[in-house]
Amino acid sequence: MKILFIGDICGSPGRQTVGEVLPKLRKQKGVDLVIANVENIAHGKGITEKTLREVMSYGVDFMTSGNHVWKKPGFEDILESDFPIIRPLNYPDDLPGKGYGEVDLGKKGKLLILNLLGWGGMNERTISEPFREIDAFLRSINPKDYSGILLDIHAESTAEKVSMGAYLDGRVSSIIGTHTHIPTADERILPKGSTYITDVGMTGPLNSVLWVDSDIIIQQNMYPYSPSYEIVEDGPMRFDSVILEVENPCKGQKIERLNKIL
Repeated sequence: MKILFIGDICGSPGRQTVGEVLPKLRKQKGVDLVIANVENIAHGKGITEKTLREVMSYGVDFMTSGNHVWKKPGFEDILESDFPIIRPLNYPDDLPGKGYGEVDLGKKGKLLILNLLGWGGMNERTISEPFREIDAFLRSINPKDYSGILLDIHAESTAEKVSMGAYLDGRVSSIIGTHTHIPTADERILPKGSTYITDVGMTGPLNSVLWVDSDIIIQQNMYPYSPSYEIVEDGPMRFDSVILEVENPCKGQKIERLNKIL
């Protein structure tokens, strides 16, 4: 099973970049399934039906998210619909959506996709501690029902993501970090066989601060006031992703970073 995971798609520039890169890339690499983190897909924060349908038309099959998934009106209907999108597992059960999803690839079997939100530095009062949350979930399933299990750990702290990788090594196929938008060069196979990367990166404007106009963030760092965030709409774009080959629900075969500048 070969999977392409695309880092956080940011606004219209990110969506357009996916449209330019993904159709050709999918054919070139012989990818079975494309997953993308889309919490910032609707002009920087949040999701809308229109923006999700757009990236799906380019070849995205399944979508994970994070703490920004709630930022646009209408998220309730989307997360409760048949859209192939999940929100972090460790939000309360009475919130819309769920933290896991399955994709059936026929003869290649089923992939279970999980989403967790990090504990440190996220300022999310309603989430539960992610290590115990994932423990409880994994105890509730039979891993043998799946050909692969992939986790998107959406977290601020690199230490927390590295710790999660060590904690789940040999219990899931792949642990993929998102949220910080900066691709890390630590992709590897962990000692017990799981594939891991601390952060895939982002898909959107290269000359920005995490997709936002640099001058705005510089002012935010220097003064107690700053303008509203504005996403960079032009200039070079980056497409950050990883290609994964999955062997079984507790082991990966390969992880390869694929970073493009347009």
